[in-house]
Amino acid sequence: MKIAIVSDTFFPQINGVANVAFDSAWSLSEIGHDVVVFAPVEKNNQHHELYSQTFRTFFLSSMSFFAYPGERITMPISLKGLFYILKFKPEIIHSHTPFGAGWFAYFGAKLTGAKLITTHHTFFDHYLKHIFLDYDFFKKLSWKYVVWYGNRCDVLISPTEALADPLPESGLKTQIAILKNPINTELFFPVDQIKKKELKKKFGITGPSIVYMGRLSYEKSIDVILKAFKLTQNQNINLYCMIIGDGPERENLERLSRELKIENKVIFTGLLRGRELAEALQANDIFVTASKSENMPLSVLEAEATGLPIICPNEKGLVEMVKHNIDGLHVSKDNAVSFTNAIIDLIYNDKKREKMSKAARENSLAYSREAITSELEEIYNFNG
Repeated sequence: MKIAIVSDTFFPQINGVANVAFDSAWSLSEIGHDVVVFAPVEKNNQHHELYSQTFRTFFLSSMSFFAYPGERITMPISLKGLFYILKFKPEIIHSHTPFGAGWFAYFGAKLTGAKLITTHHTFFDHYLKHIFLDYDFFKKLSWKYVVWYGNRCDVLISPTEALADPLPESGLKTQIAILKNPINTELFFPVDQIKKKELKKKFGITGPSIVYMGRLSYEKSIDVILKAFKLTQNQNINLYCMIIGDGPERENLERLSRELKIENKVIFTGLLRGRELAEALQANDIFVTASKSENMPLSVLEAEATGLPIICPNEKGLVEMVKHNIDGLHVSKDNAVSFTNAIIDLIYNDKKREKMSKAARENSLAYSREAITSELEEIYNFNG
């Protein structure tokens, strides 16, 4: 099958959409499909050879997005790109965005007669603060826009029911398919206690530890994690906290850790990739996220694949991923005390933590690349 994957963000950028688009391209190519990726990633970037033998890429013109450092806005019309897609003649065009590149995908489908699939990845209304539009009117408008774009597609994919459920109420007529985000369960896996101790030493951890991994931005509520961690230190627990990732809030979070006088126990690693990222997760004991805007974060899935119990708010897509008292604990949102109590509960209860660790790994296997790619093929072949 000839498949065009279109996205506003792609590897080597690090975010959930880029990772899902990359995994789809890689996995579909590996099982024999002819895949071309259309994204704002130049072919001469240092990472291109990692995947150039598996699938092809076409660079879409773009510009820096002033409100979100590191992200780019793709131009909706690319004559060169449309000529290329006409020559390629895809049977499927899979868009991972309703914005700039999404309209390139739409015009490409109109020109080629390809089936247009879109994946709706997240709650866009939670990100409006970045562009100074955090008002009810624009929140409603963001949902209407997603529906408007979705109704021009043949199938809309959502990773969770929580994200999909409001769409028909907002006017979506397109067929909805629920498809989990894929992860590499061969790269992310649990290690034994001997290996864990070695990895803790590598990262400067001398005791039990919690970890957050993801973009460091305001909507992730990482400050709640640091405040909860401070409360554990007040109880004289030899606990460490690792923050993996980078973003616009990093400087503020580092400043907060100094103000809370916990900087000696908080490790900011910056961006990590591949094996180094997996080892950083494996060095820790519990994964914590305080974000209320999550749909199906790959960071949580990758943490589960390494056998980490999850502490998270009882919010949106997270409750579909993490089952309370099975593979993690649900806590009250924005409540540092609630997070602290959950952390202490798991740190002091080895049997409970180990049981949740096994459940987390087992849960993650349902999100393996192989399983999700097989389901994605079924959606592509759907003729309803």
